[in-house]
Amino acid sequence: MPYCRDCKIEWEDKLQGCPVCGSELGAKSDEDKTTWVMLGSIEDNMSAEFAKEVLASYEIPSVVISKSGYFGQVGLTFATFYKPGASLFEISVPSHCVEEAADILTMAIGNRWERKTA
Repeated sequence: MPYCRDCKIEWEDKLQGCPVCGSELGAKSDEDKTTWVMLGSIEDNMSAEFAKEVLASYEIPSVVISKSGYFGQVGLTFATFYKPGASLFEISVPSHCVEEAADILTMAIGNRWERKTA
């Protein structure tokens, strides 16, 4: 599929240029592929959503995944299925943003999150 390196969007095959910015479309290269890293866990849905918004304000994309089971990001209050005491939400960021995102989360939500240890 044609890919815009400026907008980071894949488009339909029939397009010649990016409809957003007008740049020439090309093939997606290995450099264009993003590796995501699970940065850590967050205690509750409100803190997880706040963390996602704060990272977005710094133009750092993030994904929040609920570990409370089938119900996605609803944030059920019962214990997780994985291990006792585990946080309910995991947050992932692109690998090139890990250190900056960790610093921002520590500043923004403090002890409401825990960084994943290697």
